[in-house]
Amino acid sequence: MTETSSDLGLTREPPIDLRMSHLPGLDGIRGVALVIVLLYHHGVTWMTGGELTVSMFFTLSGFLITRLVVNEWAKSGTISLKNFYDRRIRRLFPASFFVLMSVVIVWTVFPGSGRRLAFWEWMSGMSYFENFYLQSAGKSYGGLFGLGNPVQHLWSLSLEEQVYLVFPVLCLLMLRRRYSKQAVWRFFKVLSGLAVLGIAFGAYNRTHVPLWSHLPAVEAKCSDSSCAYYATEARVGEFLMGSAFAVLWSVWSYVPRLIELLRRPLAAALSWPFLIAAYIVWFKIGWRNQWGDVFFPWSVFFNAFVTMSFIALAHTGVGICRLLSWKPVAWMGQVTYTVYLVHWPVFMFWDSMRLDINLVKVHIPFTDWDTTDGFWNFIFKIAITFTIVCLIYYLLENPVRKRVIWKGSRLYVWLAVMTAVGLIFAVVGNDRRSSASDVLSVLDAQALAMQEEALANLPELGANPPSVSAVDPELPARMMMVGDSQSWVLAAGLDEWEKANEVINQPSPGVGCGIGENTPLKYLGVEQEKRPGCTEWRDALGPIVQKFQPNVVIIVGGGADLSDRKIPGVEGWSHIGQPEYDAWLLQEFAAFTDVMTSTGSLVIWFSMPLVDPPYVSGETGKPPFAEADSVRTARYNELIAQFADSDKRVKFADFAAQVKAHPGGEFEPKMRPDRTHIDLKYAPELVDWIDATIRDAYASR
Repeated sequence: MTETSSDLGLTREPPIDLRMSHLPGLDGIRGVALVIVLLYHHGVTWMTGGELTVSMFFTLSGFLITRLVVNEWAKSGTISLKNFYDRRIRRLFPASFFVLMSVVIVWTVFPGSGRRLAFWEWMSGMSYFENFYLQSAGKSYGGLFGLGNPVQHLWSLSLEEQVYLVFPVLCLLMLRRRYSKQAVWRFFKVLSGLAVLGIAFGAYNRTHVPLWSHLPAVEAKCSDSSCAYYATEARVGEFLMGSAFAVLWSVWSYVPRLIELLRRPLAAALSWPFLIAAYIVWFKIGWRNQWGDVFFPWSVFFNAFVTMSFIALAHTGVGICRLLSWKPVAWMGQVTYTVYLVHWPVFMFWDSMRLDINLVKVHIPFTDWDTTDGFWNFIFKIAITFTIVCLIYYLLENPVRKRVIWKGSRLYVWLAVMTAVGLIFAVVGNDRRSSASDVLSVLDAQALAMQEEALANLPELGANPPSVSAVDPELPARMMMVGDSQSWVLAAGLDEWEKANEVINQPSPGVGCGIGENTPLKYLGVEQEKRPGCTEWRDALGPIVQKFQPNVVIIVGGGADLSDRKIPGVEGWSHIGQPEYDAWLLQEFAAFTDVMTSTGSLVIWFSMPLVDPPYVSGETGKPPFAEADSVRTARYNELIAQFADSDKRVKFADFAAQVKAHPGGEFEPKMRPDRTHIDLKYAPELVDWIDATIRDAYASR
């Protein structure tokens, strides 16, 4: 027996609500999700997910847009493409064009650290091509938190606009006849099938470049899940699941009964833990953490059903709907689009200034939390964001949408003006913006300049230079400290010790460099072909050693060795702890030691303390960082000890254990204000330990 649409509960006269009543609960769920987006983009380290909120917005958009389309068809028997596109343009273009124009002006007038914006990056945002640009340029989503740009977040708006170009045409083709249950059921099946296909594309793109990359003269350079994350053909599946649900919800005869069921006291009570559970899911499930392997397709597929559940609950007016319909929460949902446009460039600009606000730390009752600078920075960023949002929403976005201003063709004149102004600044100011540097690059340049200056200024030692201190024969006359920026900061903290003992200490750091060869890596969450300056640093070490002839070389740091890397002879990414990587790194240790001992010096190799680098907008990726992984750090220190046991030129010193034993803890704020570098001024016991370590090692050389 063939199953018919009547068997599935579709009525002859579908009970569609032609009044299109507003659902404050849906505004509220957008407002709740917006809080997660703001925290996530602020770089809150305990939130490792956040990407599923974008998925929720896609599904919710699909539902709302399709509800409008089906409603129009039910009323008029057709769909007006002109009206559809006019509504979308009035809703989306004025605010986005104004923000894009403002961003390129501000970034041109105030170029600076972390404030880069290339011409094609801006153009891809203006032309709603951002997601394809990011795929073709090989920009990982993690780059949003690293060396990203202030319009990179518009990839999702670009994706939605691309869907809006095609979706109403599909609707018109499918709904070209009179309103009937057969047409509705056919439309539902097509949307459902396309949704499943899109979700399947997500799984495919996770390990393959997009299909369009196989066309002549085009190429996608994206890798890993970024190919799926930015892909229109993949993410449209989440939109279409909401669309299919809108069609089913508008005609299914069991909808009234389902709403009544959800209004019962037990279901209303259960809606509260459901909201909490969904919030936890949005906090924790991301494509770059332990859920990365299932984010496409399963996490986004599951999240679409979570979103559908909230849509159903929004029709009840009870339970969580009381919270979600609360005016402040619902208002957040109404301005979500404007906040989405504004917040990221505001966040980037504020973070790039690196203001030391140093406000009072307030203890949060009943917790062990204190209001840190990160908290106050978030408050300031939110305040600035919402001030701008209110101005745009009430003076531009809402009046245009309601046709209070820019009526008729005036809208397009103003859009053309904003485009022209933005384009002029984008072209004329491109060189000015591209010259902006970030702090890490500045540190790289400073470190290299310091080494070049040191090499030029080192005196000629002559024959038989002294090998011990003039005031203490147990200490060397000349010492070098090499490694990453950790060695630089430690050397600065030994100034008084050097003067008192007449030991010449020559720091030679490679900022952000590892001991291993400079290879492609993901450093602090940002994929780089090579770490800037690290090759030059390694090349400079040999001449410095030959001229300075150190008696002792202390190696400390090298955190980039903990990063994911591409190493010679191994396909793809690898990291410490994998046999092939460990073997490669031990060979690099040996080569590095050969350079350091080329004039007969003794090497003291410090174990590496745990680090917890801060998130810096425009420079780092999103925590957690591989360089802060305690398992990788432990393995790194094991390899150092193993190498020292096998090489008589090297002495192992467990510096990490001493840092961990610091009276205030290994991350005591005064000693490690940035949770990475160590200020020896606040850890005098470490100076004593370094002194004793050098004496013991040098005495037994």
